[in-house]
Amino acid sequence: MIHALKKIYADFRGFDETGSAVPMMDGPLKPNMALDAAPVALHLPDVDNLLATGDGLICSHGGDVMRLAVDGASPALTMTHLRSFSADVTCLASDGAQGLAIGVDGQGIVVEGGRHDGRQISTPNGELLRAPTAALFLDPDTLVVAVGSADNLVVDWKRDLMTRGSSGSIWRLSLAAKDQQAVPLTRNLAFPYGLASAPDGSLVVTEAWRHRVIAIDPGSAKPSRVLLADLPAYPARIVPADDGYWLALFAPRNQLVEFVLSEDAYRRRMVADIDPAYWIAPALATGASFLEPIQGGARKKLNMLKPWSPSWSYGLVVRCDRLMRPLTSFHSRADGRIHGVTSLAEQGGSLFVGAKGSGVVVALDTRLEILGQ
Repeated sequence: MIHALKKIYADFRGFDETGSAVPMMDGPLKPNMALDAAPVALHLPDVDNLLATGDGLICSHGGDVMRLAVDGASPALTMTHLRSFSADVTCLASDGAQGLAIGVDGQGIVVEGGRHDGRQISTPNGELLRAPTAALFLDPDTLVVAVGSADNLVVDWKRDLMTRGSSGSIWRLSLAAKDQQAVPLTRNLAFPYGLASAPDGSLVVTEAWRHRVIAIDPGSAKPSRVLLADLPAYPARIVPADDGYWLALFAPRNQLVEFVLSEDAYRRRMVADIDPAYWIAPALATGASFLEPIQGGARKKLNMLKPWSPSWSYGLVVRCDRLMRPLTSFHSRADGRIHGVTSLAEQGGSLFVGAKGSGVVVALDTRLEILGQ
């Protein structure tokens, strides 16, 4: 009875009882066109996992690992093929020397080069590293791996979100041990997508489906602590910057998606009966089909896409300080061309931004004090 009265009052006053409210992009997150204004350094479909190493940049493209080199004084990048795998490469990590950890969707981790060359880790403690989303070397013998889901592959990230998945975990792997010692640092995460080291020795983890950034202590069983919460988009990779971090967000949150996530019967039927490309769900890129939800006047006027229209895809990079407070941001809005930003790499005074949804890499000049404002 009390709940019914509260609902009637909430409906009358316009309160959000479903938890579907999405925070506004304002203040440091105020929309701009900085990503669209940045020069394009590379066109590469499904570009992902940008990584800065001592020998230059590395990225992935489907199941291929590519080395990138800056072409002269321009931001343009040239490619050299390094290695191919039978499934998508889902994460890359460098040990700072010659070692490279490569995550393969559904197969685990493969180490290339360095002292552990050829090491393969797929079932630590008998558990399959089904969906490695991020990796980080603590030292040449210790690797931390984020597993986005125990139930779905990385390529099925949309299904993991729309089935309210929270089976992600973080693992510390000892590469030097013959028995491949593995310690789960934390479990029950909602698709951990990015890893970075903090100055205090803790690990910074982006948790996509809970739209937040948390910190965990790799040396103890202390509970995680929240550094940044209630983001207006789903966070992906995170990389250290001078006195702070660069944070990639790969798709915007949407009130309609939040509402569908709360309607279990509708959501389950949608997942069971409809092609994932046409779900009411976020996407890395949109506009390819008239079958996508939210069409017509909701998005266009006089055949022009409204930049403020509801959008399933977006481009967003946020610069945070060392306490994870947003300082400034770089956007590609609903009508932009740099959508689905999943990875970042800083090198030579430029921040290279990998937009997997649009298949491009753009270069932001990090020496400018107020980029994108």
